[in-house]
Amino acid sequence: MKKRLVFIFLVAALTAGGIILFQFYWVYTSYKTGERNFKNAATNALLRSIDMYQVQQNELPTSLKYKAPTLSFFMRTRPNRDSIALDTPKVVKKFNAEFLTVAVDKNNLQIVRAMVARLLSQQLHKSLSLDTLTRIFKSELKKENIDIPLKLVILRNQFKTPPGEIAAVINFYKSPIVVKAEVNSSNLLFAQNIFPASVSLLLIMLSAGSLFYMGIIIKRQMQLDGIKNDFINNITHELRTPITILKSSNEALAQFGAAADPEKLERYLKINAAVLDSLDSNVDRVLEITKYEQGVKLANLQPLNLMELVKQIVARFSLYENAVIELQYDLTYTEIVTDGFIIDTILSNLVDNAIKYSGEKVNIQIRISQAVNGWQLQVADDGMGMQGVYLPLIFDKFYRIQGGDLHDVKGYGLGLSYVKQLVTTLKGKIGVTSKINKGTTFTIEFPLNG
Repeated sequence: MKKRLVFIFLVAALTAGGIILFQFYWVYTSYKTGERNFKNAATNALLRSIDMYQVQQNELPTSLKYKAPTLSFFMRTRPNRDSIALDTPKVVKKFNAEFLTVAVDKNNLQIVRAMVARLLSQQLHKSLSLDTLTRIFKSELKKENIDIPLKLVILRNQFKTPPGEIAAVINFYKSPIVVKAEVNSSNLLFAQNIFPASVSLLLIMLSAGSLFYMGIIIKRQMQLDGIKNDFINNITHELRTPITILKSSNEALAQFGAAADPEKLERYLKINAAVLDSLDSNVDRVLEITKYEQGVKLANLQPLNLMELVKQIVARFSLYENAVIELQYDLTYTEIVTDGFIIDTILSNLVDNAIKYSGEKVNIQIRISQAVNGWQLQVADDGMGMQGVYLPLIFDKFYRIQGGDLHDVKGYGLGLSYVKQLVTTLKGKIGVTSKINKGTTFTIEFPLNG
């Protein structure tokens, strides 16, 4: 059973780990894709901005401003003459120049205007205004829903754009230059990826949380399996002892003539009655726990003298020579409304456990004091104590701490489970602190009127 649970846990851990790694990879890939798309969009916007800047800085042919834009080309002369000598004084013969006018459709108008502007810029070598180009570039970026602080810088004597940068080559100077955009895109990329990253983070947390919870469940299942086996061993031992006593006394009565001896008969009958009473008490305890858990049995709230009740319980345990019990009562009132039987059972169980699990001698302190919304009962001892890992489990039904000599004490592991159920019935809260060889302290808070 244990090996199978461990195997299931390992498979689940590998699956959850794979999901978590995939989510991290997906977030990283999404971020890199967004970064790449941003650089492509910004670079294209910069190229368009340069074209628009050149168009604005140059006087384009009037024919490109018509409703039906055209562009005229000088083709040849008739008769054919060297175009370089056309304007020289030696030219005395008349000639005809042949031109070709081409209509520019609207789909290609921007491209033609940009090309002509680029040619004019190359010819005129106009200076570059970074402020104007920056303004155009920002306008183009806004069309792409990109609005971030930026700065354009000039990289001189370069013929290629730096890899991975938002840059473009401008060759209308005598020597080409590169215009580079310095931007901090982290905030923009973060804003663009915050939603998918949040969803992915949520999935990662759910996966990790599910794995953690599953680990708790599997560990709990393994503990319950151990508790089950331990309970079977305990109950077998606990039942075998009274059965052996009953069989021995019955055999003595039946075969060895003890029935004929009134004194022996009375002694054996008392032994049998005590054994049967003990078994009956344990059965009643199990049934009572079930009744309280199912809400069949409710608290019987009545006014009672709490101080007198506690004194009676302390007097009951005064017969134990190895136990010194000290009572500290700090309430300003002695009468409260609660269930006397439940308070008696709770305190008796805690004191009895302190005596049984504390070695040869134990000092027990019972403190009753004021709480925020009621009163508090505290039972502290200086016995052997418990490791912290066991504290969340000691209130589980049938649970008994493994190891040490604790199993030398008889029991079914029902006492503290019963105590917690009774505390819950009175709408109280119970807590425990303990240190090895320092002792254990149980603290219970009850409402003022149980």
